[in-house]
Amino acid sequence: MTTIESIAQKAGVSRGTVDRVLHNRGRVKAETVEKVWAVMDELNFQPNSLGRAFYLSRKKNKIGVLVSLREPDFQRLVMRGVSDGISYAQQYGIQTMTEFAPPDDQSAYLEALGRLIDSDIRGLVLRGIESEQVNALLRQLTTKQIPIITYNADTEDKLRDCFVGQDSYKSGACAAFLMQQISPEKGRTLIVGVDRLHYSSEERIHGFVDHIQNFPGGEMDLAPVVYSQGNHDISYRLTRAEIEQSPGLTGIFVSGAGLSGAAHAVDDAGLSGKIKVVGFDSTDSNVACMKKGTVQFLIEQDPYMQGYKSVQLLVDAIFQDRPVETAYYDTGIQIKTLYNC
Repeated sequence: MTTIESIAQKAGVSRGTVDRVLHNRGRVKAETVEKVWAVMDELNFQPNSLGRAFYLSRKKNKIGVLVSLREPDFQRLVMRGVSDGISYAQQYGIQTMTEFAPPDDQSAYLEALGRLIDSDIRGLVLRGIESEQVNALLRQLTTKQIPIITYNADTEDKLRDCFVGQDSYKSGACAAFLMQQISPEKGRTLIVGVDRLHYSSEERIHGFVDHIQNFPGGEMDLAPVVYSQGNHDISYRLTRAEIEQSPGLTGIFVSGAGLSGAAHAVDDAGLSGKIKVVGFDSTDSNVACMKKGTVQFLIEQDPYMQGYKSVQLLVDAIFQDRPVETAYYDTGIQIKTLYNC
């Protein structure tokens, strides 16, 4: 076992000198500091607490964070958590490099991911996307035993160490339950999805449909799913078209980005409050629609915690030189109404 005494002996200095170097206090000649650190590296010494933070800081340990979200409002909420996570990392001598890329631009996403990997990172936090090219890069990192944490949207289990986010299937079922409570017995509901490759959106839709089909609560008719690509203008057009084609429409479930577009379509048709709207995330635009009476329920997935906890878990694993402590951190299902938003 490597001790401060053995380091002192090999470096040819006193135990007190090693202690001062380790805790960055007192006056020690630069060449002596380098000699002591060189011995620590050679003996793979693992200092504790503050000493380990100085040790990691000197070794320039770095983690990468890839932020890739559709809605600016939601991204700002995630970034508050990431920023606090970066401050947490700094306390432990770990640097953070952040890159941004739109989830719908695979080339830009791959370039951002490549820049992080080329920066010699010791761990990675990212929002997963459906891409075999991305998966190939993640496989390379796993072979190098570099821990990977995903947030908001997951990737293949074997390609990451932990996912931080909501149980999408259960949140979709929760949305269906809420819709049943506010819809007429024989209502008709439109589902507005993001796209078929958006894992979380699809899981929410599955949860919504399964609940409607398997649990009593009226004879709700489901219109065919339409996909807005998370774009508010597309969501508006698709919703407005369904309203015009289906005069009996009573509900709209939006499984991801694009909620305000659907809500504006309802409002412009003069049907606010008559067509019930349930969706996700208490962003500024979504809350504004709720305050206007167009949206009845929002399901919150704690974007702040998605950003913060992802970084914190990775920092703890690197600092303590152990695996990430959990394979799944559930950010929960929080139901927001006009009165608690």
